[in-house]
Formats: sequence, C-alpha cells, structure tokens
Amino acid sequence: MAIKRSFNATIASSEKIARVWAESPDFSLGEITLQILQAKTEAARQKRDRIENLKSQLMALSNELGDQLEELANINTRALSGYRATYGPNSSKYEQAGGTRTDERKRTPKKPKSDK
Repeated sequence: MAIKRSFNATIASSEKIARVWAESPDFSLGEITLQILQAKTEAARQKRDRIENLKSQLMALSNELGDQLEELANINTRALSGYRATYGPNSSKYEQAGGTRTDERKRTPKKPKSDK
C-alpha cells in the first residue's frame, strides 16, 4: 500500500499532540492513551529507519550488479573479438558467438553527389 501522508508532517503532528496531551492529563480519546500514541509514533520511526536501511542495502546491491554486468560485457566483447581473430570474421563460430558474419552485413549504397 502506498504511503499517502508525509512521514515528517505526520510525526511532527503526533509529537505536537503528545506535548499538548501531556500538559492536559484529563484529555481522553477512549481506548487511545498518551502512551499508545507515543508508542505508535516510535514504531513508525523505527519502520522508517528500517526502510531507509533497506533502501541503502538495495542501492549498494544494485551498484554491485551494475559493476558485474560491466565486467561481463567486457569479457563478452573480448571473447567475440577472440572468435573473430581465431576463426575469422566470416566464420560460423564467430556468428554462433554473437557476431555478424561479413557476408551478412548490409552494405549501404553510396548516395550520388548532388549538384548544388
């Protein structure tokens, strides 16, 4: 479920209500007590801290994945170049590894020069 309220605004409002409530001990909200409000405020803070911690872990993991993919891409490029150098640019092995054979490359026709 998406968060529809601002965390900071909601916590600030809860703290303000708790301060006023502490000064007015005769105030009542039925089964809700000042201690329950304070406990729920602290629980929300702890959940927010946990979310921020998980976001940091996710960002670090995502960066590590990006680095690994970059390394793999470099290896793939080197391997493809190796197949091209070993078996030739028109070989089946080069094509099987992912290269485009020389005979299969499209040649673009040269445009005729226009007189201006």
